[in-house]
Amino acid sequence: MTETEINRLDSPRNYKKRISSMNKWLNIIFKMMDDNHSNETIYYYIQRQSGFHESNEKLAKYIYLIGKNNFPDRALFNEKHLMKRVIPEGIVALKRSEILKYLLTCNPKVNKDEKVGMYINIIKKEYPVTSRVELIFKEFHSIITGTEPERLEVFLKKYERSEIKAFCNGIKKDITPVKNAISSPVSSGFVEGNNNKFKLIKRIVYGRSGLVNLTKKCKLAFLPKNGDFKLSNLL
Repeated sequence: MTETEINRLDSPRNYKKRISSMNKWLNIIFKMMDDNHSNETIYYYIQRQSGFHESNEKLAKYIYLIGKNNFPDRALFNEKHLMKRVIPEGIVALKRSEILKYLLTCNPKVNKDEKVGMYINIIKKEYPVTSRVELIFKEFHSIITGTEPERLEVFLKKYERSEIKAFCNGIKKDITPVKNAISSPVSSGFVEGNNNKFKLIKRIVYGRSGLVNLTKKCKLAFLPKNGDFKLSNLL
């Protein structure tokens, strides 16, 4: 460094402060922490303000950082464990995905969620739409796994003006392949499975190792099943 540059270090440059979209909420978070409000209360209070348009992840990050840097004795905020701490004792919370999984499981060998099973009748009574979702899905599932393609036409006519109108219109565009899948005993599952394996290998190998190694890697994935396979053939 030149002498001039060294002398400049005595008076560092004042850089323009970076403006964050969370700036107007920082004082509120700090004040609520100083008033000993819980992290969960702060999180939900700000999240429900009309002027808050940021992501929940950013809000959780700022609550975590402000608590860590200014209140060392305060428990740190972790959004992943939010539901476990906020739900009052004696209250059972079920996720929509858990309820749908329970309703749409048709395989008798699959164990259903016992907790959902305890409350499923209450849910169906309070929300009749859940019973309708289960009915429509299982009706369509029985058609797809059956051997009577003509039932598909009846299903589409029955629900063409219902909530699944878009789904029915999509099937109508490719109804011939769908009917063939129902009536034909031949499945494309084996071919689709191999395609999936090839694509996975391509993503792992191709870009870095080149076409030659891609070919060898694909052969290596399938050839070991052959009785006369020798690894030296790929070298």
